[in-house]
Amino acid sequence: MGRTKKMKRLAAGIVGTALLFSYSGGVFPPPPAVHAEESYSNVSYNEETQMYEYEFLDAYIYDVHIFDGHIAIDLIPSTGSNWYEYSFHKEIVLNSYDHEESAQLYEQDNYEWASKLKREDRVNIKFAARNSYDELTNMDRYSSWGRGEEYHVSQIVYIKDPNEHIYGDINDDGVIDSFDIVTYKKYIAGNLSYKLSEAQFLNADVDMDTEITEEDLRQVTDFVLGSAKEFNGASNIGSVRLDNTVSVKAEEGVKTDEKFAAAEMKFGVDLLKKCFDPDKGDENLLLSPLSISTALAMTANGAEGETKKEMEKVLGNGLTLDEINEYMAYYISKLPDEEKEKVYLADSIWFRDDPTFKVYDEFLETNSKYYNSEMYKCRFKGNEDKIVKDINSWVNKNTKGMIPNLIKRDNIKENTAMLLLNTLYFEAEWMSPYLSTSEGEFTDINGDKHSIRKMESQERQYFDLGNADAFKKPYINGEYSFVGILPHEDVDFADYVKELDGAALIEGLRECEDPDTVELHVMIPKFKYNYEKKLKDILPELGMETAFDSSKADFSKINDLSVEGALPLYIDDVLHKTKIEVTEKGTKAAAATAVIMGLGAAAPIEKKKVYITLDRPFVYMIVDKNNVPLFIGAATQLEEK
Repeated sequence: MGRTKKMKRLAAGIVGTALLFSYSGGVFPPPPAVHAEESYSNVSYNEETQMYEYEFLDAYIYDVHIFDGHIAIDLIPSTGSNWYEYSFHKEIVLNSYDHEESAQLYEQDNYEWASKLKREDRVNIKFAARNSYDELTNMDRYSSWGRGEEYHVSQIVYIKDPNEHIYGDINDDGVIDSFDIVTYKKYIAGNLSYKLSEAQFLNADVDMDTEITEEDLRQVTDFVLGSAKEFNGASNIGSVRLDNTVSVKAEEGVKTDEKFAAAEMKFGVDLLKKCFDPDKGDENLLLSPLSISTALAMTANGAEGETKKEMEKVLGNGLTLDEINEYMAYYISKLPDEEKEKVYLADSIWFRDDPTFKVYDEFLETNSKYYNSEMYKCRFKGNEDKIVKDINSWVNKNTKGMIPNLIKRDNIKENTAMLLLNTLYFEAEWMSPYLSTSEGEFTDINGDKHSIRKMESQERQYFDLGNADAFKKPYINGEYSFVGILPHEDVDFADYVKELDGAALIEGLRECEDPDTVELHVMIPKFKYNYEKKLKDILPELGMETAFDSSKADFSKINDLSVEGALPLYIDDVLHKTKIEVTEKGTKAAAATAVIMGLGAAAPIEKKKVYITLDRPFVYMIVDKNNVPLFIGAATQLEEK
């Protein structure tokens, strides 16, 4: 019965392979200093199949024999410690000689499961048997059904890595199916006869709101039925959730200061200069230095030698990678999440589930510690469409729908082994919102005129940048500001961008002129646009060359190259997408990056009047109070849409 159901699910194309292992080698563990616990396994009785189900958690596979249609698995149950005692071993024999119908029904499934097992694997494994083996749940008892330590069973129900789970799999049996839907319904109705384990609860909470609700059930039901086209909630349904087995504590980090702000500003300005193309007059540019640098810093945590030196130099402006990690950790921990001002930054690492690709725990731990990175281990080959869907849904969720798609099917190549993702979402209301707009014109970089909606106000923060005028318009709490930079009329815009200097810009924005001496009139056009850029050719021009060279890149701190068949990594591409909306109420902006590796009185004086009217090409930024640029852009052609 069970196999028939499984074949139907596979034929419908709903559930992919969910057998998950960590093919780690090593010598056989020495004997323990403690005795085994009273129970070797968990047992339950399945009314539908009328069989007893025995679940061994974190069992050690001592050997696997497949012969003459029979399968024997020699395993050592966990004693609750990190040690295994061979005297506790159990030989599980899969041959239903007295149940020919069952043998025919389960034989192929059993063979497929068992053929994936290797000696020295540590797995969670569940068997189904017609017989009750009391001593498997109470070591003081003996069953006449067993011959010594040999137990005859009918079926392997599942095998999975003990530290890997699947979002949506509330039963934690390695597959998402109708049985999960039944369990969801029972849990929500309060009729579930047992308490969910921590792993089961985390699997089931697919929208990650710390509750299991009808919304979680709806999304999983859509997934099982194949009717889910795109998830705006937790798109990772069906993807692997890795347990944080090392219990890494998030790093508090180092408080943002001028050194970190200068590094981010230099990186952002350098990127802007390289990405700006005056020949593309209709292309408005928008980058998120913070998003790009975060994704690259996570990647750099796996670099060594010249690769690491170059990445440090481009990202750090004199800061070491360790210092960058510390600054990033603090910055991420202090982002606001309020009704009228919110900044969300999310990171994730998606990597290939392949015995030749063993990712070091230290690499994952470092990025979890400093960047709160989520980890997803996935089968890439033959599963490319699902990987693309899962990643895009994760991006869509974390950018609140502003960037629904980041990668395409052709971004997942034969040699793609890992993707490091960052998303940044910014939403804030103006401290002084605009009450109305008026008609106006914008003269683009080619001299053509376009209709726009003007938003006019008086502001207080004016900056004289020499060959340009700049202002800051603060958002609701004064922690973030919109910076508008307008070159003087006699300055060619393309030349201005080309000559921009990050150090000079951050120095020029350090302190505004005395607001009591300036009457500042500002016009910002209402605008909205998208931008995307591949940075594969840009970053090497900034000095990050070796990381993109497949013959020279050194990311030997990411994966274990001593594993048979292992290959070294390099950065294949860096994808970046952004979107911004500037309105009377405030600003929404989002960015997504994928690294594929693959603020008295005095006697009145006459005020200087300054008018900064952004009705021709201008540079703009969204910065925090330390002038760390979250976004930097160049608007060259705007029009009302």
